[in-house]
Amino acid sequence: MKRGPGIRTPGVSAAARTRAWIATALLTTLLGGVGWKAWEVQVADGARLREQAVRQHVHTVEIPAPRGAILDVRGRPLAVSADAESVFANPRAVIDVAGTAEQLTKALELDVIALEARLATDKHFAWVARHVTPEQAAAVRALKLPGVEVTREPRRWYPGRTSGGPVLGFAGIDGQGLDGLELAMDELLTGRRARFSALRDARGKTMMADGLVEATPGATVQLTIDRAIQHIADEALAGAVTLHQAKSGTVVVLDVATGGVLAMASWPTYDPNDPAAAVKAQARNRPVTDVFEVGSVMKVFTVAAALDAGVTRPDELWDVEGGRWKVGRKSVIDTHHDWQLTTADIIKRSSNVGAVKIGLRLGRERLYDALRRFGFGAGTGIELPGEQTGLIRDGRRWREVELVTISFGYGLTVSPLQIAAAMAAIGNGGIYHPPRTVARVTGPGGEVVYQHGEPGRAIMQPSTAAALLPMLGSVFATGKQGGTAASVLVPGFRAGGKTGTAHKFDPAIRRYSDHKYLSSFAGLAPIDAPRIAVVVLIDEPTGKDYFGGKVAGPVFGKVASETLRYLGVPGDPMAPTVPSGRPDAPEDPADPLVRGSARPVDAPLRGSPGATGSPPELPAFALDDPPGDGAAIIDVPAFAGMSVGRALDAARARGLDVVVRGTGRCVEQTPTPGSADAGTVVTLRFSDGA
Repeated sequence: MKRGPGIRTPGVSAAARTRAWIATALLTTLLGGVGWKAWEVQVADGARLREQAVRQHVHTVEIPAPRGAILDVRGRPLAVSADAESVFANPRAVIDVAGTAEQLTKALELDVIALEARLATDKHFAWVARHVTPEQAAAVRALKLPGVEVTREPRRWYPGRTSGGPVLGFAGIDGQGLDGLELAMDELLTGRRARFSALRDARGKTMMADGLVEATPGATVQLTIDRAIQHIADEALAGAVTLHQAKSGTVVVLDVATGGVLAMASWPTYDPNDPAAAVKAQARNRPVTDVFEVGSVMKVFTVAAALDAGVTRPDELWDVEGGRWKVGRKSVIDTHHDWQLTTADIIKRSSNVGAVKIGLRLGRERLYDALRRFGFGAGTGIELPGEQTGLIRDGRRWREVELVTISFGYGLTVSPLQIAAAMAAIGNGGIYHPPRTVARVTGPGGEVVYQHGEPGRAIMQPSTAAALLPMLGSVFATGKQGGTAASVLVPGFRAGGKTGTAHKFDPAIRRYSDHKYLSSFAGLAPIDAPRIAVVVLIDEPTGKDYFGGKVAGPVFGKVASETLRYLGVPGDPMAPTVPSGRPDAPEDPADPLVRGSARPVDAPLRGSPGATGSPPELPAFALDDPPGDGAAIIDVPAFAGMSVGRALDAARARGLDVVVRGTGRCVEQTPTPGSADAGTVVTLRFSDGA
């Protein structure tokens, strides 16, 4: 039998052999393709695909660290972190977007359109609502919606609510500090988040985790602020602002020995648990963010500078010109009509004329240097955001009018905190401690990170500070020659201080307003051994009273008395416990009383109100406080040339008591024509009288 060419398999048909060859070829091709793809995946695109796999299946999970607590000086909580419940969704796992959004909207009171947009994405995670109430969280759990879950996360709580709100500030929903101490101390309070790598399945759920790094809690910040004293200050301030329908107000209470802030109150205030309220109320920490021309309170530091420089003595007599004195073309005016006052009495009676004469003798450069040494025109370095330094122009460039106005508190701007710190230095024997709110910072392990205890610096001689204390105490004196705070009561304690009522510059009319005032009081208590310095400012009171002693003085009295009692300071059994009645001395005479030509006086300093463009006219007059409980100020006419009978008729018409010396025509009168306190006795000398 003849065989044909090729290989033949007995019993296998040609068709079967063909199919086998085709199958072999296909299998070889497929195996080659798989091998090629494997090479491509493993070698050519290996790095890219491995990175993509990690992104899809491995993710880093972060757990926020518990934010550190903020405590008061006695360890009581002012800001703490606690777990709150929040609702989130995995949009990929949500089956019915519209239905889910509708049910969640009813349970959580959300906007349904916005929620639908959030759930209709291709993301694995989206917040639905954060920090919900326990009732809302329970309602969401009961719905058992696919892709929707409830979790717990830290939330910041402020137990004191509005008390000290602007000082503490608040933290955002993710735990970052946004205002106040929460912002200033954010790095220490935040701590370190927990981070670990985790695998997730195709539905985005975490399957397993490895390499867990525990969260490190934030540091604990303990303040110098005392929660009880803060409440006292907040309550007293709120009452005064409400009573006098004022625009705003501030109170600062400092520990004289250390400079520690015991309380710092602002009105309007806000509840840090509701940060939106802060924006709505336009609230801020005014003792550090606001600066003012405070008026007569600054006379204390003019006198302090002069005593320290040795250019005057507490008992030196000054001719205060009957309350009216011409400096160049300007007249400086007092409300009362004293003729001679000691340096101490210039503080007691708040004489503008006396303060200006002291300032002129001291000189511009020495007064400027002293004010800067006392802390004005520079930051205190307090641990709070937004501190303003105020403005004092270089003393070498002052003109005479600037030296005159700065001597009694106009032409420079200062903050309430700066005044409090300088006043505390007087009570501390001339040693200035920068004001601070943070007493101690403790790490999560209990280690002390920071401890307050900065050394003080001498800003005046101890003898100067000692001489100022009785001067400040005399401001509370009663009687015919009483001080400007004679009506201010500090129950159970003897205090010292200074009243102030300043006209405010009105940018709308480019001059000082005749109806917008800043009422202030700065003082020390108890005055024989000061423990606290208290500064009160009430901005634009609009009620019947606007004088410093009437508006800010009672706040000082309440805060000082209640704080000292709380601190356990022994009271003075001889201190008055009831108001003394109507004092005879006017409370702070005309602060910006500078009169002269019709041409506006020069602006006190560059950058102060009205410093750009045409300088503002200083107000014609401004009573710091009237006699007693608001006794009337009457007008004394010019009696010159009048006969005795006509003079007596004119005096009776104005309710004036007169003493007549001689007969004929009136040639001299005391006091001179102008404003005077009700009850003032006018002495008239006639042409042929002895």
